[in-house]
Amino acid sequence: MSRFHSSVSRRDFMKALGITGAGIGTAAAASTTFKDIDGMITSGAAPKRPWWVKEADKATVEYDWSQIERFDARKVMNGPMGPPQWVSTEEWARVQKIAADNQADWIKAGKPGYTLRDHALYRGAMGGEGSPGVTNYSWLGPQKSPTPEKLGTTPWQGTPEENTAMLRTALRFFGAADIGILELDENVRKLVYTYPRLAPYKRYEFEEVDKGYEDDEKWVIPSKKKLYVVTIISQSSIDGYTTTPSWIQRAASDNTVRLNAGILAATQEFLRTLGYQAMAGHERNALGPAPAFAALSGLGELCRNTQVLTPDYGLMIRAVRLITDLPLAPTKPIDAGIWRFCHDCAKCAEACVSQAIPHDKEPSWDVPGGWNNPGKKVWYVHAVKCQSTRDMLTRDCGLCMTACVYTKKDYAGIHKIVKSTISTTGLFNGFFKNMDDQFGYGTEFGPDHNPLQGDFNEGAEDFWVKNMPQFGVNSMIGLKNR
Repeated sequence: MSRFHSSVSRRDFMKALGITGAGIGTAAAASTTFKDIDGMITSGAAPKRPWWVKEADKATVEYDWSQIERFDARKVMNGPMGPPQWVSTEEWARVQKIAADNQADWIKAGKPGYTLRDHALYRGAMGGEGSPGVTNYSWLGPQKSPTPEKLGTTPWQGTPEENTAMLRTALRFFGAADIGILELDENVRKLVYTYPRLAPYKRYEFEEVDKGYEDDEKWVIPSKKKLYVVTIISQSSIDGYTTTPSWIQRAASDNTVRLNAGILAATQEFLRTLGYQAMAGHERNALGPAPAFAALSGLGELCRNTQVLTPDYGLMIRAVRLITDLPLAPTKPIDAGIWRFCHDCAKCAEACVSQAIPHDKEPSWDVPGGWNNPGKKVWYVHAVKCQSTRDMLTRDCGLCMTACVYTKKDYAGIHKIVKSTISTTGLFNGFFKNMDDQFGYGTEFGPDHNPLQGDFNEGAEDFWVKNMPQFGVNSMIGLKNR
């Protein structure tokens, strides 16, 4: 069997799935989403998902609301206040010294992925050091657009379904890939942080008021109205991520963060002129954990590296969130076989140079440290190992995200066959993972290829001679899959 996995051809691969006959793949590809033309024309509603992405009553990961409490994000390892709580001062100083030395040495030596132009791309994508205006987030947005009252009219009125379709269209127009909607009920409130991970460290408070506001001590969420959390995802560049570890990969990540800031501000102004509020925290990881909101609202499923893995974009996304009083229709969780696939894959764990991602067959309820909010059965990433290594690799990594079997440009039809097969049976999971390795997808980096040990991604230089699409992404991926 191991010889078969190492020598199988593309034709044999397709024959194994029955694609050349009436097998699983052919049946999957022949399936249809729409019953008739009316199913395709939905008065502006979102395009339907592929048939193999099924709605579910609960997210596929196990969770227990009784164990979940509001969490103080100042405890997380990727914020300035987290490391001193979980790592000794001496150890963290050592990590930061290595990080600073690596940055200086690698740029002088012109190491692949760490050259001056690579660093310049990263600085440009993030807006430069100390330039918060480029990626600035605010609680209520710019508040420059006129309100309905100022325009001499009344607030926009529509059904929740119409409003959701309208909002999704606006967000796509502003540059987002997709949105998910959750009603901010008593359970979902538990996902809202008590404090953010970055300064200013004001508290998120729920108050019996009609409108949200902020003062010097708190950001206030009104409790008198029914509210909704909108999770917004935008694509990151696969071409950028496949250079990882590198400053190019970090640029791909920060470029999406910068674009998300503009998308969020545009959405806040859009809703303001419609007559509604949009409260969005003050930085990209504000309000609460993106994977939780995204998984519960059906944008993807939680995966082994504890991020949300989307059927269309894989792990090539960054997310932001806002709370609004515009009446919306919540979106349901999905089951595309992703969570089950992660039990058999573990490719991200193999690619992790810090070995922070568990290799265990089964997830666990046990948290590795106080930087985690309990209440979910997952493969908890050891954040101290992860963040220390990311810092020493000059602030970021991306190996696990790039290694993922779902991280593809997705042009070839075979990828849709693979995804649809995964959604219906786990029989081929190990085979798909091994074929992903054989065909050389993702990055060639793994535990044996590590810049901290002198191994750099030679392919990073190819980034600069590629024909790059706008923003480095294909905006049609999600639409072509539907």
